[in-house]
Amino acid sequence: MFWKGSLREVIKTCNHERILDIIKTVSDDEWNKDTAVRNSKEKVGNTNLDTRALMLKVKSSASTGPGFSDYEKNDIGTLNKLKPYLDEIIAQVKNFYGYKNLKLTNVLFTELQKGGIIPEHTDDGKLLTTHHRIHIPLLSDPAVKFTLDHKDYYLEPGHGYEINNQLTHEVRNESNIDRIHMIIDLKEWKDDDKPELYEVDSKKY
Repeated sequence: MFWKGSLREVIKTCNHERILDIIKTVSDDEWNKDTAVRNSKEKVGNTNLDTRALMLKVKSSASTGPGFSDYEKNDIGTLNKLKPYLDEIIAQVKNFYGYKNLKLTNVLFTELQKGGIIPEHTDDGKLLTTHHRIHIPLLSDPAVKFTLDHKDYYLEPGHGYEINNQLTHEVRNESNIDRIHMIIDLKEWKDDDKPELYEVDSKKY
């Protein structure tokens, strides 16, 4: 995004175990459907052969980059279940950036299978120049190596990290478990007359 750094911790703690429990109730069919959509829309190569995706909230107009354009989804039922935990996350994000209001554009999950690799690449898409992209590991292991700008990081579950995906990065899961991340894309919302973020109950997205 417009931030010129590489990686910084934005969220100090969250109920990642409860979020993971909720995500595990989503059917494999739903994961496989979203993964197939993403893979069919890859524009430049395919860096996701060892991953699956679950998209709860995606706006096609956001132009998130390969795999997400021309696709919209709002899984209101699952978002309702996640709302208390998303609210806690958003409160920390607002405090970190000093924003009064936020707009949450995308909520998705990615699973990298054990032994899997996401080869070195950079992300593109207009959204990444205007939004903060935050990774929240839900299930991981020190043997999962996230390499960003040629430096290795361990992204600890229950924390949230803003990642500059326009720098070269790759992931190698050398552990014995499947790695699962929650990814949220958000930006400052400057119109005080409109909903701050998203209103699950009134179905305003």
